[in-house]
Amino acid sequence: MKKSFWKVTSVLMLLPGIVLAHAGGRDIRGTLVRFDKHELVVKSVTGDSETVPLSDSTTYRVGAEAGAWSDLHDGSRVVVHIGRDGKAIEIHLPSRK
Repeated sequence: MKKSFWKVTSVLMLLPGIVLAHAGGRDIRGTLVRFDKHELVVKSVTGDSETVPLSDSTTYRVGAEAGAWSDLHDGSRVVVHIGRDGKAIEIHLPSRK
């Protein structure tokens, strides 16, 4: 009984972090088709294209390092974390080689 208690307790402790990750939004994985300072268009791995607005608070990552808007290039593989408001929270690009 003690093992199951600790398992349940552990899951309950981790649940808020999982639920609140990316502000309750979703992710798009795909290829960057087009972008400007206000939005980007990603062709997802399912073949659908989606336009995602950017905000002043959108952050960029290149691998494990901090990145910048200037790291974006047409054809780059990206993972875009989208918040509940539909805007990009964070954009991940592959690491620099």
